[in-house]
Amino acid sequence: MTPELEAKLKACPNLPSPPAVAIQIIQLANKPEIHLKRIIKLLNSDPALSSKILRIANSPLYPYPKKIESLHQALMVLGLNATISLALSFSLIKSLKTTKGGGLDYALYWKRALVAGTASRALGKICKVAEIEELYLAGLLQDIGMLTLDLVFPDLYASHKSPQTDHARLRSYENQVLGITHGAVGSWLLTQWNFPDRLRLAVGGSDDPSRIPTHDERATFASCVALSGGIAEIFLRETSDEYIHDLKTQAQSLLGLSPESLLEVLENIKDQLPEIERLLEKDLQPWNDPQTILEQARESLLIRSLQAIKQVEELQISNATMADEFENLEENHRHDALTGALTRAHLDKCLTSAFEQAIENQECLTLVFGDLDKFKSVNDTYGHQAGDVVLQSAVRLLMLKLRGTDLVGRYGGEEFVLILPKAPQQPAEMVCERILKAFRETTHETSSGHSITVTISLGIATHTPEQPYSTISDLLQDADEAVYYSKAHGGNRFTTSSFIQTEQLA
Repeated sequence: MTPELEAKLKACPNLPSPPAVAIQIIQLANKPEIHLKRIIKLLNSDPALSSKILRIANSPLYPYPKKIESLHQALMVLGLNATISLALSFSLIKSLKTTKGGGLDYALYWKRALVAGTASRALGKICKVAEIEELYLAGLLQDIGMLTLDLVFPDLYASHKSPQTDHARLRSYENQVLGITHGAVGSWLLTQWNFPDRLRLAVGGSDDPSRIPTHDERATFASCVALSGGIAEIFLRETSDEYIHDLKTQAQSLLGLSPESLLEVLENIKDQLPEIERLLEKDLQPWNDPQTILEQARESLLIRSLQAIKQVEELQISNATMADEFENLEENHRHDALTGALTRAHLDKCLTSAFEQAIENQECLTLVFGDLDKFKSVNDTYGHQAGDVVLQSAVRLLMLKLRGTDLVGRYGGEEFVLILPKAPQQPAEMVCERILKAFRETTHETSSGHSITVTISLGIATHTPEQPYSTISDLLQDADEAVYYSKAHGGNRFTTSSFIQTEQLA
């Protein structure tokens, strides 16, 4: 608040002020320890106020099996803090409702104050806030800054640009004209009146409770007050599905309330309004029909919920479809389109993964490099279609001779790499013997009617915990050198990297 605005507020001769009894109640409220006799003596000094306290203690709002006949009994039923808050509410309303300024719609103002107070109490019960009646008082007073601004700036709310039934737009208008909202002015006023911190904080944060840190113990209290203003507008203006949806979102965001809990609050308000009106001796009729409003809200929230469920279902279906498509794309990326062997890119990933697992688990890992013998002559003599048939048949043979945990990848052209996890060299040699035998005995039938037999050369390299390799590249290179040795010595055979190392040493 600017110094200029504060000076104008302080200089206003008819600024709202609490009556003497309210001032005494505030003083008592600020004391850490209050004796029951003092509050009873204070209430007895104002017969109208003590009568209202007795009436509310006997009202349906506080169901009690026996009639309350004394203020002492009323305090026992209501509780000390609730009694103080209610007494303050009654005394302030009596004083403030005579205040008149410029363009403020006072009938609308008091309607909103009444519903907001009732809504604050209902929200407090749902959220298990201890200070229920203090919440009622905060909800009732959250717009008191409007009374103040209307007295200081009589033309402020007379403008057609100040939509008094839409407080979101109203606050924007106040900010634009004055650089401040009525919530901040109300908090300033309660400070002048020496109100407790929680009430001042709730009134000041009624337009933006996000300014209060979520870890602050007063955050839930302030959020109940802020949401109560939005709920009040349902009963005061032509509502729309969009507004009710926004209110549902706000209820979830501020207090974690479900649509069902929000409807419970609206139902509670509808039931309490007649009794609150009677107790406050303030006839604010006619209302927008509360039952119609409730039915509209219920229908709107139900439709929104069904839409949300439908959207979630559609999203789940869409996600499932996309997941299937992604799986298919990934599968296509993993496997060679012609042969069904692993693609080179995915083979590299599998090699790295298998090597890391062997290192981590102290296990053996054998790689077998395979190269079809004289494959170029197949393409040159019978054509590339015949070569494709041989490649496809070769991969099927390799897969048939391997375990379920072994992998076959196409390294390039007619070259293949076999990954044999946990396989020492000797069992790998036995596997290679079976592969060589299968290739020798298999005839590949081409579409042109030719029968072709193609052998394969193999190179074996084995990583063991006793004789480990530093990298997967080194292991693959040794398997490659071993298959080169097999090819150079006539093909149709396997060679181990350990044999080549022995030869080199010799």
